[in-house]
Amino acid sequence: MSRKDPQTKQQRSFFIKELFAFALLFILLGFTVYSIFQNSVFQNINQGLVNQRTQILNNESQPTIKINPNKGTANISPSIGGPFRSTTIVFNSKGIIINKPMLGNHFYSLIKNIQLDKTQTDKVYDMTIGSQNFTSHFRTLLVKVPKSNPNPLYAGNYAMIVENVDADLLALKSFERAILITIIFFWILAISIAYFLSRSSMKPILTSWKKQRDFSANAAHELRTPLTVIQNQLEFMLTKPNDKILDQAEKISTSLNSVNQLQTLTAHLLTLSRSDADTVQVNMQSQLLEPFFKEVITPYQDVAASQSKTLTVAVDAPGAGVFDSGLMRQLIVILVDNGLKYSPKDGTIGVSVNRIKDTLTIKVSDNGPGIPNEDKKRVFDRFYRTDKSRNSKTGGNGLGLAIASTIVKQHHGKIAVHDNQPTGSIFEVSIPLKNHSTNLTTK
Repeated sequence: MSRKDPQTKQQRSFFIKELFAFALLFILLGFTVYSIFQNSVFQNINQGLVNQRTQILNNESQPTIKINPNKGTANISPSIGGPFRSTTIVFNSKGIIINKPMLGNHFYSLIKNIQLDKTQTDKVYDMTIGSQNFTSHFRTLLVKVPKSNPNPLYAGNYAMIVENVDADLLALKSFERAILITIIFFWILAISIAYFLSRSSMKPILTSWKKQRDFSANAAHELRTPLTVIQNQLEFMLTKPNDKILDQAEKISTSLNSVNQLQTLTAHLLTLSRSDADTVQVNMQSQLLEPFFKEVITPYQDVAASQSKTLTVAVDAPGAGVFDSGLMRQLIVILVDNGLKYSPKDGTIGVSVNRIKDTLTIKVSDNGPGIPNEDKKRVFDRFYRTDKSRNSKTGGNGLGLAIASTIVKQHHGKIAVHDNQPTGSIFEVSIPLKNHSTNLTTK
């Protein structure tokens, strides 16, 4: 297909839309998962800081000061119960760290230049401490401890609870990288999926568009032929203004035949249009099978005889069945008329109707030219006719079998065509009768 074709443009439009839809979906999914994971990590850290603040204010498992009177020194026991990576730095009101012994020389050398910012009291905030060799990141909560606190280390001072989050940030960075790689991978995969879906989405549209285009072209062709005949006959009669009706009886008869052909074609087109729109009323009623089918088929024996052909009828369908009598009559007429059209002179058309349990089987056979195997699947398509039958002698328009197939589907049945030996075709219809016994009127 050319790039300028409407189908190609539509397919490309589907592909682009689906591609961006997948990309947006993956991005939103990745962002949501990352945000949830990040919030969960920092929420746990914040909760740990709040718990330690509660312990400090309530003097639960806090560090204590033991006075050694002999040596005149104070031993500070560190707190317990906090996270392994957390540390408490105690400032006096002047901003001087007073718990240096419990911090360790290495950590103290790292945080000794921290300035006390009293405006951050009771706030959780991030703090970055750097040196020449490395940089560490901490989550911090500053607490003002009342003087009434029984622990002399904290009473009246500021306790800064710091928790190292380097491992958490590293985990978030690794998770972010994994999310990004996953999004890129699935976005590339989405390109293939979007291309496949665009082609799949376009298949029914292209099929429908092709059928509509073929239907319009075939309908125009079928309508043009009888209209041309009528126009030619009328134009010829205008050249004979003094002739009597009897003189132009043949021209009038030809025109009337073309009018009848137009009426039949119009009726068929209307039937198919209603079927496509699902507006065909299917009036399901109980009917005695043998009287109904004999009444429908028997008159065609005289029609066959007038064409020097033979129509044999065999009806073995006892009891009653539920179906639409009008549509069933139309189905029989189409199949029998089809057999009469394509059977040669002195040919035989056979019609059999049988009931086996709750299945009605209708077979219409002829000894005409037959249908090639490659055409059997398409013989029920609209306007489709095999090359041998595509001529003006049959008077058909290629819609009869399409209507027959529609009627069978409306009765939840099946229709197929088989070879008739030694020559000809057999159209076989199977319709379940029991399925509609409790639903006499359907749409």
